[in-house]
Amino acid sequence: MKRQQAGMTLISWVIVLGIIAFLATFVMRLFPMYQEYFNVVTVMQGMEKEITANKLTKQQVMTLLYKRFNTGYIFAVKKDNIDLLRGKNNVHVDKIIIDYEVREPFIAHISLVGNFHLEAEAKTALR
Repeated sequence: MKRQQAGMTLISWVIVLGIIAFLATFVMRLFPMYQEYFNVVTVMQGMEKEITANKLTKQQVMTLLYKRFNTGYIFAVKKDNIDLLRGKNNVHVDKIIIDYEVREPFIAHISLVGNFHLEAEAKTALR
């Protein structure tokens, strides 16, 4: 009676561990990028309520955004990534647009790139 091999060989274990290491590296690089993105989403939801409730100028909105970014540990969004739009013949901000890109080195010369676009608009009262 021949005895058949049961279980995995050393080579198959190395392959499985290589796949697990690749996926773990991938997740460890993407997780901070998306964690920061969800912090930006939270800030934008708060700013949407803020610009709806109050009449804020561009400078006031930028000050509030930077305070919230510092509190939320958001470093990827720069001043150039923020657009503040005003209504026609209006000095108050009606819409905030944040459009930014995050590049994270992955393996050797390969980088992971995340493009994020968020908008917060003042809600108008329905009559």
